[in-house]
Amino acid sequence: MRQAELPGQWGALPAHQRYVIGVEIAGRGQRVVVAEPSGRIVAEARSIDASAPAPVVVDTVKSLIDQACRTAGADLSEIARIGIAFGGPVDPDRGVTLLSHRAPGFEQFPLVNLLEELVGIPSVLENDARAAAVGEATYGAARGCADVVYVHLGTGVGGGIIVDGQLVHGGSGTAGEIGHMVVSTGGPICSCGKPGHLEAYAAAPAIIEGFRERLRRARPEAVEAWSRPRAITVRSIFEQAQAGDEIAREVVTETVRVLGLAIANLITVLNPAAVIVGGSVAEVGAPLMDPLGARVRQYSYPASVRRLRLATAEFRGDSAILGAVALALRAAASG
Repeated sequence: MRQAELPGQWGALPAHQRYVIGVEIAGRGQRVVVAEPSGRIVAEARSIDASAPAPVVVDTVKSLIDQACRTAGADLSEIARIGIAFGGPVDPDRGVTLLSHRAPGFEQFPLVNLLEELVGIPSVLENDARAAAVGEATYGAARGCADVVYVHLGTGVGGGIIVDGQLVHGGSGTAGEIGHMVVSTGGPICSCGKPGHLEAYAAAPAIIEGFRERLRRARPEAVEAWSRPRAITVRSIFEQAQAGDEIAREVVTETVRVLGLAIANLITVLNPAAVIVGGSVAEVGAPLMDPLGARVRQYSYPASVRRLRLATAEFRGDSAILGAVALALRAAASG
């Protein structure tokens, strides 16, 4: 098995620079960490305002950087690079965000240039799902694997693909958009407006809405009962499926079948050493991963899964920001 590049193999930081910074801008707000070359986080700061407009976010990130550096006892001159994981499509080469579904102003927004002007530190930008793939390949569940597929199942479905230790972007920067794989020619409508995409089956809102719709058709009075005293969640659906609820079981079966089909196709085409599943849906754990593993092996080309590592993300909510740290370290080492 080929070994992926790890931070220690990228070269040491300059003598006067001891740290890198990871930044995450996503659905939970903004988060900044100061990390050592080993990846160990020594300080962090965060803001929970996920809907702030783009210019405000830049100022907030600058304030969080100052706060985290004070906590770490680090001067900005000791920071080699900043890595940014952004919750939306980006152009990494230009350092530009293309869109955010949660906050205004990120269309063609020069995030890297503006942040570099404020802090004076070279920065790199990546989509958060691709950053999470790097985080898991560098420090987490796919460590040691040079060929990795990361599948993120949250409010949407995204992913990242690593081949020979390198993150794949594709000809127009959309590699890893796993959520928009077509898994049915006549299925439900995806958030992008097209039918039958994986996201319309396997994202958390899609699973919950699919369950609600089945309840409405089968026993309408049950919708209100299910919603009290707590809201319907992906975890509660999987738990009730295990307890024998027939409608919950139907939803889980369909989710696992479609997700297994999509992952099997990725495995057959790319032959990764590891497939890592992260995001809030993956946090269900064994009730998802056990049947998913069976489906993946059922649908895949047999030789492709012979040595496959299929696992949940090791760092859960930290995968993306650790990926930002790893990308910052790689950029610092490459000069």
